[in-house]
Amino acid sequence: MSQSLNAHIVLHKLAQALPKKHHGNIIIVGSLSAAAQLIQDAETELRTKDIDGMLAPNATAVIAAKEITTTLINEGWVPRVNTDKYEHPADGKTPQEKLPVVRLKPPGQGKNEWFLELLGTPPALAPDAEGKTRYSERVETPHSHFEIPSFAYLGVTQFKPVMHASGLQLASVATMALSNLLHHPQIGEKRMSDPIEGRQIKRANKDLGRVIAMAHLSDQLEEAAVEHWPHIWLQAMQELKAPEGTSAKLKNINAGMHALRDSFEDQLEALHSVNFGLLSSRPMDMRQFNIAIRRYLQLTIIR
Repeated sequence: MSQSLNAHIVLHKLAQALPKKHHGNIIIVGSLSAAAQLIQDAETELRTKDIDGMLAPNATAVIAAKEITTTLINEGWVPRVNTDKYEHPADGKTPQEKLPVVRLKPPGQGKNEWFLELLGTPPALAPDAEGKTRYSERVETPHSHFEIPSFAYLGVTQFKPVMHASGLQLASVATMALSNLLHHPQIGEKRMSDPIEGRQIKRANKDLGRVIAMAHLSDQLEEAAVEHWPHIWLQAMQELKAPEGTSAKLKNINAGMHALRDSFEDQLEALHSVNFGLLSSRPMDMRQFNIAIRRYLQLTIIR
């Protein structure tokens, strides 16, 4: 079961551990980043275990990953590897598909167990020639070879990250929402590899549910915040020079969300996911969640 983490405490610990030269190369994405920006109280707690750090830009991601991974392992961080599926330690003979992702647990055994996972920035804000949205690069360290994956639309979170008091950069709430929406124009059948509190969740439901959770929390902090998201999305596409095919997706950006609104079963999964994640300190019921979806859709109409 995931532990409750204080987002700000984790970010300060991570900033202290990471080489300072790479503070400007890493952008924290995901629920911890969202909690640090949106849950404005002394606790700022959520249930999660993986802290995702995206290395940017793409051109230096492998070098940064090598230096960060080597430094942390030398300081006692431990790789978290499923050896039933991946080789560890891996070397130059290990096939790409058998390389473990960089997932490192901090030294010591504390109540709030978590790990850092390194991601790369995608080479393009679009799928590859085969239509795949997942890219992969090999990272060679003295301890093992690893993989850093990158995802086509996660690259939009490079746009105007938010500086945290720790000195680390956080992906903005609006661009994290955009990334999730781009990845899920429909609700596919692919499920998360690990269950969330005993329940297998569709990947799309987890990601779309997080968009609603972020919109709900943003709305509570600033009434007009979510209304600005479409403008931010357009700016991100333009500044990052997104391919025409990706930019065109803005016209129908909420297709997946409309599917979520219309499916009770998918809403149940999405709500379960966020109530045991970003909203664990302030869970919603089904009625509130449905209202939040409809409000989000009203606020993000792209004209």
